[in-house]
Amino acid sequence: MLRYASFLLAAVLATSASAQIKCSEGLEPIDHQADARMTAMDFIHNVPANEVLFAKAYPNFGYRFEISVQTLQDQTVDGEYRRVSTIDFDSSGARRVTVNEGPTDTLTRITLPSGDFESLRDGFAITPEVMADRDIVYSGRQKFPDFNSAVFDIVPRNDIAAERGFSGRVWVRQRDSAIARSCGRAFGGPFGPMRYLALREKVADKYYFPTLIKADEAVRSGGQEVHVRVSLKYSDYKAR
Repeated sequence: MLRYASFLLAAVLATSASAQIKCSEGLEPIDHQADARMTAMDFIHNVPANEVLFAKAYPNFGYRFEISVQTLQDQTVDGEYRRVSTIDFDSSGARRVTVNEGPTDTLTRITLPSGDFESLRDGFAITPEVMADRDIVYSGRQKFPDFNSAVFDIVPRNDIAAERGFSGRVWVRQRDSAIARSCGRAFGGPFGPMRYLALREKVADKYYFPTLIKADEAVRSGGQEVHVRVSLKYSDYKAR
């Protein structure tokens, strides 16, 4: 089982020739020998519970949301979809979406699906349901600018589990039992499973919400491979 899990994790984290996302870019090397006050069992008990708490609180916040989907030839952008929106609440408390810029669409080699881009953030949630068919492996500690994170690998137990939810690496702020960074394969995005880097920050002094989700790799579209770069940015969170 451990050998199989290691194989799956290597496949998830490996950087192919077409993938541009580097999970630890800008960070110091992981100290694989360092102990952490959070064990894998602590993770299983505390982190998914917080993920549920964050998901329940999220709809009660407004924010600015920027979408960019680009296609590239080599490293030259040859098409882009872009939209900037504000999500807030009217006087009765109902959620509303106001488009501030765009949408502009110069894409010619791919067609965007009609699904909601915001639903992609759910693909990184490590809920109890996701944990049911995954193992947690402590990998070491890695320094962020303002704290020292515990690094855990989330490994599917079989091929079926690997085809849904998130599999990859997460960086946890131990004091808050909260995920601050994720990198790996997530399903449910506009182009199917891709390798994403997702960053979160603390909001309202207790919730960890996304600030950036990005991917950069080749996808299949119309019988050909197309280099696609996805960027979703969240900012200016405000409670209802």
